[in-house]
Amino acid sequence: MIHISAVMYKQRFKPVNLKSTPNKNAGHIRYIGTRPGVMKNEGERHGLFGNIYDKNSLEINHKIKDVIELVRQKSNEKKNIFRSVISFLPDNAAIKLGDPITKEAWQELVKQNIEIIAKDNNISLSNMRWVAAAHDTPNHPHVHIAFWDESQEIQKNFVHPKIPAGIRTKLIKNIFEDELREYYENKKQAEIRMKDVTSEMTNEFEAYLSGLTSDEYSKLIKEGYEINENPDEHMCEYLAEKLFEIRKEIPKGSLKFEYLRPDIKEKLIHLVRELVDMNDGLQEVIQELVQSRIDIAKMYNSDEIHLDSLYDQYEKEAEKTIANKLLQLVKKFNEKDWEIKSEEFNRQIRMQQTERLITDIFASLARLTKQSRKDYISRKKVIGGELSKQARKEKAKELESTGWDIEK
Repeated sequence: MIHISAVMYKQRFKPVNLKSTPNKNAGHIRYIGTRPGVMKNEGERHGLFGNIYDKNSLEINHKIKDVIELVRQKSNEKKNIFRSVISFLPDNAAIKLGDPITKEAWQELVKQNIEIIAKDNNISLSNMRWVAAAHDTPNHPHVHIAFWDESQEIQKNFVHPKIPAGIRTKLIKNIFEDELREYYENKKQAEIRMKDVTSEMTNEFEAYLSGLTSDEYSKLIKEGYEINENPDEHMCEYLAEKLFEIRKEIPKGSLKFEYLRPDIKEKLIHLVRELVDMNDGLQEVIQELVQSRIDIAKMYNSDEIHLDSLYDQYEKEAEKTIANKLLQLVKKFNEKDWEIKSEEFNRQIRMQQTERLITDIFASLARLTKQSRKDYISRKKVIGGELSKQARKEKAKELESTGWDIEK
């Protein structure tokens, strides 16, 4: 698969056990060093530079035939001579290499990134030998790099495609570090704004639901209840109605979007899109988030068809994020149900306690009335009985001490 990315990287090699390989590797060096468009060294017929003789300098002042013979020799020693190319789109080349592009700019870029190529090919930097040439082609700025492991003893017949793919990714991250940092910061800020906007929406709904009385809540969840007004002006009522309808179809415990049935997912996403259409702030933040992710993806593959598919994917992922936020609001219905049930339970308890208190009061009054009557009868017997005059006086005093008002 060809990736049209901010930096392109290709790598291959000729099998070391073929008799033709040394000559072909030697011919490759001649080709990259002398072909039309090569950025030549001053006073030389070639444009080769790299690290094959003097590690302290990238300049190669030897004749090209000397370099060719060195590569042929290493190839005869059964060392893999890897052929790689780093290339840019013209606009990106101008950003990173200047306009016009110079050979020195290419040398510095390769110098700054050669360790990535070595490491991913499992070659220590001290044993890495390489020779390169930059080609000044306006529509395809690129540099060829031929490299080998000076200490190699075991032949390689295969290099997994993941290796050059990984090198390409790391080159992009290293060369476009500043640009990627900016894009990732934009993505982070868009995610923060997304969270703020959705939290504002959900907080408003929670406050609305919490403020409903039992009667208002009962009316809201009544079968067939509909909002006739403009949803734009009655967002919380509209959202409550739609969420309650969805809630009735959600199995217990399935409050994550990925666990829902396809038909429920479809209804939830339809609701999300309605909310986005009605909320300019939500529209804007979704576009910011999607675009920030597209900017990052474009660094690795700028194919328009690929980017279009990513745009759809990122938009759906943003909608899924909002859908999960809405599912969290469904829990608020459960909390409201529990709140109303608790209120009803407490009301029943208060009624029972009141009824018990009234019953106790009447029972106490009844007992008191009965006792008073007994005491009255007892008093009459005492006062009007056949006790002696002195005994009646003593009994009267006794009753007085208990609070009875005795008529004389």
